[in-house]
Amino acid sequence: MHPDPGRKRPTRILLVDDHEISRAALHALLRTEGLDVTDIEAGDAAITVAVAFCPDVVVVDVTPADPAGFLIALRLQALPDAPRVVLTSSSSRRRFGSQLHRHLFIAKADLCARAIENAPTTSRDDRCGDGRSLNGTSE
Repeated sequence: MHPDPGRKRPTRILLVDDHEISRAALHALLRTEGLDVTDIEAGDAAITVAVAFCPDVVVVDVTPADPAGFLIALRLQALPDAPRVVLTSSSSRRRFGSQLHRHLFIAKADLCARAIENAPTTSRDDRCGDGRSLNGTSE
């Protein structure tokens, strides 16, 4: 059976989070909301998985005291045909100060398919370059 050519494929999400329980909960939530989700603990393997999985969005967990998540985000943004990178944390935006400068941030408590798919696009990380949101609609 051939897929319906008029049917849009689900948004592909790669979760990068070193907290197993948090990663599993976010994975389950986003999957039940109809997204195609793959997850990985963290580290350099995130880049390899991102290249192989070709996600639309990579959600990267960050903490104020550890730069690892920010470094992964920067490496992802430097990839050819880079996915949109969304930073998330259980810490509040205020705790990061200027670390979040020029990064899209969605608090873990607010993370859901709607927040990811309707996140504002920027010329820096928008693959379409035409102001469409990730779900293909105009903003």
